[in-house]
Amino acid sequence: MNKTRIIAAILILAVAAAAFAAGGTEAAPAGPKAYKIAYIPTSVGQPNTNAWLEGMMREFRKYPTVTVQSFDPQLKAELQVTYMDDVINQKYDAIVLQAQDAAALSASVKAAEDAGIPVYTINLATIQKHTASVQMADISAGYLVGKEMGKQIGGKGNVAIIQSPPGALLGVNREKGFRQAIAELYPNIKVVGAQSAEGWKKEIAITIANSFLQANSQLDGIFAVNDNMAEGAMIAAEAAGRLDKIKIWGANGQKSTIELIEQGKLAGTAYNNSFAQGTLIAEMIMERLTKNLGPAKEAQTNVIQIPPFAAMKDTVGQIAAADRW
Repeated sequence: MNKTRIIAAILILAVAAAAFAAGGTEAAPAGPKAYKIAYIPTSVGQPNTNAWLEGMMREFRKYPTVTVQSFDPQLKAELQVTYMDDVINQKYDAIVLQAQDAAALSASVKAAEDAGIPVYTINLATIQKHTASVQMADISAGYLVGKEMGKQIGGKGNVAIIQSPPGALLGVNREKGFRQAIAELYPNIKVVGAQSAEGWKKEIAITIANSFLQANSQLDGIFAVNDNMAEGAMIAAEAAGRLDKIKIWGANGQKSTIELIEQGKLAGTAYNNSFAQGTLIAEMIMERLTKNLGPAKEAQTNVIQIPPFAAMKDTVGQIAAADRW
């Protein structure tokens, strides 16, 4: 071996030895990126909020580096605002929000997306534009209830509405669709009362339904804009001995309501597969995160509406056991 080659070999060995001594071995390839997802429903522990979470986890479990943190605002918009501030400061990668108040959460949603965090709303959206919203088709759901209830009561009579809390666009739209159906299809049906139930609560719906019953000797139907409140109306009507004379409808399609429909105690509900809704949101999130797309840049929120299904005693059997939440 000539002298030049010997010197070159010695230099290569010296450089390698120095790198090893300094801990400069070649870095291993980076593993999959870790993602943090915040889930901020109106409250935890409700049938639909639990089902959305389980639906999301069916997709997120495919990604070992994804963690999901749930927050419980206890039906308080101000707590949702606080949690939104927290997850923005902690640099979460995406937020799933069920907005308690469409206006009150708008500034928080804007702050999140300005910080590069895509926001996805589920059922209850905000006025502020954001990446996407996956919802039951609320106006269609209300219209469906009005149409089917009208048939059940023979196209005439008195009906009442148990409304959503103020600021909840979902409930406003369901009521809008219901009133539209009654006005268009049943001129002989009269809406004799409408009252808002704080927090979508069953116990408050019982009180409201009792007031409707006391004020109206003839009451043929009650539309409660979610299932919890429909179950409350059922309890009131049953206690008054008038359940067999009143067609009570809800909206969402939770398992307990489905069972009451099968028992003949509730007339129906506008059913939505909340498992599938959650899974769809998770798929959308992972597509955007893995492609490093950030919040959507479109001028309007991408709204995906899921058509409702009229779950009544003669149709409820079409809902598979695996889809009952």
